[in-house]
Amino acid sequence: MTKKFKTVAFALALSATAMVGCEKTTAEKAKDVARGAKDVAKDAARDANDAAKDAARDANSAAKDAGRKMDEAGRDGKDTVKDKLRDAKDALKDAGTAVADKAKEAAAAAKKVFQGPVDTTLDKADKEIARLEEGQKSASGEAKKALDEKVEKAKDLRSKLRSKLKDLGEAGADKWEGMKTDIEQLSKDLSKTLGL
Repeated sequence: MTKKFKTVAFALALSATAMVGCEKTTAEKAKDVARGAKDVAKDAARDANDAAKDAARDANSAAKDAGRKMDEAGRDGKDTVKDKLRDAKDALKDAGTAVADKAKEAAAAAKKVFQGPVDTTLDKADKEIARLEEGQKSASGEAKKALDEKVEKAKDLRSKLRSKLKDLGEAGADKWEGMKTDIEQLSKDLSKTLGL
């Protein structure tokens, strides 16, 4: 019973007792009212106890639900963090690969730019060596000896330069920069020897 209902019931009981009480003595009336009040108090205590049990049950259930939801949110949060971390690692790896690829492309382009004039020097050297070899056929004495030495030295320098260019083509971005000085010097020596 609710509190209002009990109050109304108590009031009705008192009224009924008062009406019936006309025949009863005042002491009997008081006993009846006391009994009625006692019954109402017992009912109110029973109802309050039941309400407290229901409230405790509801609170316990709500706490369990909240705990479950927190656990689910925690798992979802962990999964989300793991996914984001995995995505970040993948993006970082992709970025590193892209940077490495760009570095390789840049190194290849720089090698090509560097190698262009050296290839031109080699082409000119080939033509000049062929011309000198033609001259060797008709030369004699000291002139022939000087031409032979010049052609031999030019062929040696040309061979070394081609070997270095081959190594340059196979060298990685971190090594080819160190090879440039040797290649430039060989190219200058070849040009000087042939008068290019």
